Amino acid sequence: IWRTPPRYFPGALPGQAVHGRVARILAGYGFDGMTLLGTSFCPDEINNESDSLSVLMQEFWGEVFPMGGISGTPFSGKTGFAAFSSHVANEGNILVAFGPHVGISASGEVGKCLREGQAKESTACGAVVGAYNACLCGAADSDSTDSYDMQMDFCKREIAPHAESISKTENPMASLAHQSYQMVEKTMFSVVNNDFGSGYLCLLGGIQINMPNPMEDHFYPCTFELRKA
Repeated sequence: IWRTPPRYFPGALPGQAVHGRVARILAGYGFDGMTLLGTSFCPDEINNESDSLSVLMQEFWGEVFPMGGISGTPFSGKTGFAAFSSHVANEGNILVAFGPHVGISASGEVGKCLREGQAKESTACGAVVGAYNACLCGAADSDSTDSYDMQMDFCKREIAPHAESISKTENPMASLAHQSYQMVEKTMFSVVNNDFGSGYLCLLGGIQINMPNPMEDHFYPCTFELRKA
């Protein structure tokens, strides 16, 4: 199991380690109790365990504005970020953590996890894997005007151009996780802005890795940047 994260997610660290390093760095830029936290992670319950990065960050920074839907994409959109950023304190800073998630089973299989109380492993992220499988079967298209599954429709549209190439990689589930990150990051970058004031906007993006119990969940950092108007 320990060979899998370094092979497909080199540099991934336990959530506690990532949180600690981020907090120490941001303290040097004035991020304090007046910092406003936003997150955009898949609402899957396995992303809300005590060792999950989002939970650790909320315990440290305080109240959180959840921006994400399935896959971790910030489906609250520009309107959601505008509402969220309008809550920041005068001269305060905003921290946004985001990204998709992927499970790793006890046997080291990427894209699988054993959920509490279940006898069989299931997919993680189930929505992303489902969208990918639909694309491989040619079922990516849907009539958005008659759909009550808009978030899934979005995931399928974004993954469809890459599905075939992903299927030909050494580990499609790992490749899918990385492609999913690109999807989430692209959307996040199109949503955020620095119109809220004079403070910093910090963006922490990566892949949440759901490890099997009793191992700590990990986080694979992909983006860590500060923006200021």
